[in-house]
Amino acid sequence: MTVQDDQRERELCRLFNLEWDPAHERSGTDAFFLIKTSLGRYRIEVEVKSTTGGSVSTARDVGMEHVQKWRQMFWVVGYYLKGGQKLTTCICLSPAQLAPWIQNIDEKIRPDYLLAERASKGLTLEDLREVCGAKDAYSIDDARRLHKRQWSVAQYAKASDLLIEGTPMISPEGMLEILRLRARYIAERGATLNNPHIEKGFLSQFLGTEFEVRTDQAAAIRVLARRYIESSVEHPFLRLT
Repeated sequence: MTVQDDQRERELCRLFNLEWDPAHERSGTDAFFLIKTSLGRYRIEVEVKSTTGGSVSTARDVGMEHVQKWRQMFWVVGYYLKGGQKLTTCICLSPAQLAPWIQNIDEKIRPDYLLAERASKGLTLEDLREVCGAKDAYSIDDARRLHKRQWSVAQYAKASDLLIEGTPMISPEGMLEILRLRARYIAERGATLNNPHIEKGFLSQFLGTEFEVRTDQAAAIRVLARRYIESSVEHPFLRLT
């Protein structure tokens, strides 16, 4: 994200009175707000975007985790003049409005994810011996060389299911599961989309509707969120105690 993008999105957070997450690129959540409805209190996560051309970029390496996350978020899109200095209008969209676009992304990547899952499950102990060598037990270092930084120290320690002369080790069957995870990870990396855009034509259908917000942004997003929650049989938001 460029400095200017970051500045615009911080401006949008202020206008909509959102809690900005400074670590959002790592956590995956730009911002959030809390809301009280007739059904209880909820935390609403928000994807905050800005555009000077009408379309909106999303993220690098978009996969099923993005799809699942986006289905549980509101979106705020700020429209800026060329040069990116002046905000002209905004749209505020619930998961229902983004659903057709998100479903399109899902349909593009899901076959590759299913293929990755099925292919990885087909690996056998013979495949393990070919990749990692034939051993009666594997060390945590063996597992780390295979799966690299995809796991934490605690996860590697938890994977040990043998204790040999006081040393935690991993059985061939346990190591095979790690091999399957590694194969699936590699395959899924190839199944992602590189920064799919939400097209101008898709977003423009919401201009001039109740989802376009020009003033009182903080109040408007809460009205839309409350209406969405109270009218949905099932909604994805976290209910607070």
